[in-house]
Amino acid sequence: MSKFIHRDKYFYKAKQDGYRARSAYKLKEIQEKFRLIKKSNKVLDLGCAPGGFLQVLSGIVGPEGYVVGIDILPVIKLPQKNVAVIQGDIRQIDMMEVCSRYASHGFDVITCDISPNLSGIKEVDERNIRELYTVVQNVVLQTLKAGGHFILKTFFSDDFKTQKSNLLTSFRSISVFKPVASRSASSETYLVAVGKK
Repeated sequence: MSKFIHRDKYFYKAKQDGYRARSAYKLKEIQEKFRLIKKSNKVLDLGCAPGGFLQVLSGIVGPEGYVVGIDILPVIKLPQKNVAVIQGDIRQIDMMEVCSRYASHGFDVITCDISPNLSGIKEVDERNIRELYTVVQNVVLQTLKAGGHFILKTFFSDDFKTQKSNLLTSFRSISVFKPVASRSASSETYLVAVGKK
């Protein structure tokens, strides 16, 4: 079955502005509101394909910063020199090795726009989201520096409150934010976790 592509104004705007995905505008909105990503930061982007977040992050951190993207899918090479992409499954990658190679004191910010393959079967989808969240949370605990920030795409589900509560044990504050660029029909939202304890 072919993947449905929702061609709204953000789909066309991304094409026009040279972004690889509409998700670029979601990150731009989050950055405008929270200002968590700074120049010269080292940022880890989980689920980076096709590269929309990487393009935005590269511009924010500038030449003194660095962005590392990881995805199980291949990503066409970006021209920006401050971006590296690792193709692989985060469940199998040695994340401490990635951290020591690119951010020896830990990443300043981690972004995660991963979506599991949704089947439409509620129980299956929620289990997949739960398993993926647990893996991502472990990566964050391992590789995000103290005081660092975490931006996570998630979905309104039975586990949403649990995810938020779990993050509150590790961060100073958690905000729930749904960018305008998110499809109105989608249950996706973002948890913005500030200040890792």
